[in-house]
Amino acid sequence: MTIQRIINGDTMSNFFSRWFMFLKERFEPVGTTLTIAAFFGANAFAASEKSFLLASGPLRLLGSFALVWLVFLHMRLFDEVKDYAFDTQHNPHRPLARGLISLDEFGFMTFMVILSEITIAALLGRATFTVYAMLLAFTLLMRMEFFIGDWLRPKLESYAISHTFSASLLGLTTGVAVCGVYPFDLNKFFYFFALSNWFIFNVFEFGRKTFGSEEERDGVDSYSIRLYPIGAFLLLFVNLAIGIALCFYSASLKFGELPKQLSLSVSILALLVVGTGIWYSAHPKTSQAKIYRGTVTFFLLAYHIAVLAGFWK
Repeated sequence: MTIQRIINGDTMSNFFSRWFMFLKERFEPVGTTLTIAAFFGANAFAASEKSFLLASGPLRLLGSFALVWLVFLHMRLFDEVKDYAFDTQHNPHRPLARGLISLDEFGFMTFMVILSEITIAALLGRATFTVYAMLLAFTLLMRMEFFIGDWLRPKLESYAISHTFSASLLGLTTGVAVCGVYPFDLNKFFYFFALSNWFIFNVFEFGRKTFGSEEERDGVDSYSIRLYPIGAFLLLFVNLAIGIALCFYSASLKFGELPKQLSLSVSILALLVVGTGIWYSAHPKTSQAKIYRGTVTFFLLAYHIAVLAGFWK
């Protein structure tokens, strides 16, 4: 099968136009790249010292960031295919569901993205390639829904928690890639920070699928339907508390004490989430739900920027 057949005989300009439209709708280039950059920077500076990272050279840092960015992209591509049958019924406006891109073309481009990742990981050295192979294997298991999709899919909370563990592996991959060492050679305090990624991404996951009473749709599951607004918020709050506790513990081990700048900025962000969550729980209407989701989305970016600033020593 030739590339021209895969892109349905389209011109290259239309090909790029269609894929740019997909990115705008499902992987917004600017906002997503900024969020990934903040995540990458936070994990990089949590893993090592500023002087060491700056001395490692721009090529290693850029290559490491490109690897992490591409992995986030291929996970988005995996999710689009996993959700294809559901989207054709409930979200027909989405790119794959409305036929903007064919499944064959989508599969080919996913393969090219992963091939690019493999190449970059290999160029970054054996240590990076080893941990990347673990990450790739896990995302492939995610793509197959751990071979228990029929059982796992209806359990929305378990489904989310099993998938967001990828954030810890992404953090570990970042640390290994920028430092150029095997995972067991990283400072032990970094493992606590890498683990915190799991719970912080749970905060985003649980927040983004929580809605006002008027927003709920028949046949579309959400945490606010399953757990009611207060239960959905409490689930998020528990993960928020665990994630921040692990982050603070890692920073305390690294610096001998918890940096005040880090504790203050992260605590303020957490209070914003908690405040809007309590407000939403008391008044689960559309406007409150949108503010709550917007705050959680903002938190994911701002938290990592705050952590990056706090570990910048």
